Amino acid sequence: MTILRTLVWFVVAAAAMLGAVWLAERPGTVTAEWHGWRLDTSVGVLLVAVVVLILVCIGLWLLYRWIVGAPGALLEGWGESRRRRGYRELTQGLAAVAAGDGAEAQKHARKAEQLLSEPPLTLLLSAQAAQLTGDRDAAKRAFDAMLEDEQMAFLGLRGLIGQALREGDQAKALAYAERAFKLRPQTPWVVHSLFDMQAQVGQWKAAQETLDTGIRRKVVTQDKGRTLKALLLVERSREAEREGRATDALALAREAFGLTPERIAVTHQFARLQLAAGDPKKAMKTVERGWALAPHPDLATLYLEASGESEALKRVGVVRRLAGQNPTDIESHLALAQASLDAGLWGEARRHLDAAAGTNPPVRVCRLMAEVEERAQSGQEKVHEWLARAADAPADRSWRCGACGAHHEAWRPVCESCGAFGTLQWRAPGTYGQILPPETRPAAALPTPGTTAATTTNTT
Repeated sequence: MTILRTLVWFVVAAAAMLGAVWLAERPGTVTAEWHGWRLDTSVGVLLVAVVVLILVCIGLWLLYRWIVGAPGALLEGWGESRRRRGYRELTQGLAAVAAGDGAEAQKHARKAEQLLSEPPLTLLLSAQAAQLTGDRDAAKRAFDAMLEDEQMAFLGLRGLIGQALREGDQAKALAYAERAFKLRPQTPWVVHSLFDMQAQVGQWKAAQETLDTGIRRKVVTQDKGRTLKALLLVERSREAEREGRATDALALAREAFGLTPERIAVTHQFARLQLAAGDPKKAMKTVERGWALAPHPDLATLYLEASGESEALKRVGVVRRLAGQNPTDIESHLALAQASLDAGLWGEARRHLDAAAGTNPPVRVCRLMAEVEERAQSGQEKVHEWLARAADAPADRSWRCGACGAHHEAWRPVCESCGAFGTLQWRAPGTYGQILPPETRPAAALPTPGTTAATTTNTT
């Protein structure tokens, strides 16, 4: 680049020298007359005078431009410096928020507001600083102001949702979530938050519409969406049943069962409505299909009710037919043990309890075994032994939330502890629905909760 510039200057200088030589070899005079004035000069002098005049004019024009533009340039420079200082305060304020220093963040937020004439940039910092210092009113004012800016409205709604939830105002949080969903229905946290809030207040149909949008936009996976939709249909079925719309209730339950027959709540609702509609055989078929995937004591009770059998010995045969759908699961052995116990078949009851016990029998097995020994009059020593083992035995399967682990006495759509929808699972504590392959289980033990078909599905 330097060589090229040198060559250019060399060419310019050579051209100037050639021009000067050319003029020197061709001398001449120039005469000008104007209003009685006469000017006689050479051509060279005239050319020099013209060049000087042009340079003077250029200099005067530049001077004029500088004088006229100086105030604006000064103001612009001052404004630029002000913006730089404002951005510096904004950056320091965000760093203070990240560090959890609310007082420092508020100080920088106030300075940034004074220096920057761009409220959207400072509102978020002001809101976060107010939240850190516990000033809810200031935070709400900042979030509300953000709603007036199209680009900041979504962030403002997110802040207002969080604040409403912290204050326990679920109605406001739901209203803000609905507005956020309209702005950005493709945002995962919006879909999940709105869905959970709608489910928590029992807006089952609205929650299903939100879920369908999430599935279409691939925010919710197909498998998870199918499960959640089935559980929503169950709740809509129960709602229709309470309102006396039996046909709608049965149709909704049938649709849910078609989606997830492995869900205990789905199977129970559909079979119960079939029985209520006067079709016990179909109810039994439904329970058998559900038992093959996810056994549960409530399904065994419903199956016996649908059979219409009242004689204890015949009820053992009914339960045996149901247990045959999933013969290796602990629930099948426990159901047969209970039916045998009710029929006075002590040996049969012990056999199934032994099969269910494995190497470390859970509480239900120990208590049922104590009851068998007591009814069979085997002696109080054996009864006390089994009751003592029950005190230290592993916990039974129960309804536990897969999100927070909270225990529930009965299945419900929403966890009372964390508010999550559809997370309750019938499982032992600590299993969390994990599937263990057959080769990893103890030889004498029954299948661990969490399999499908040949193994056991541990689910709702």
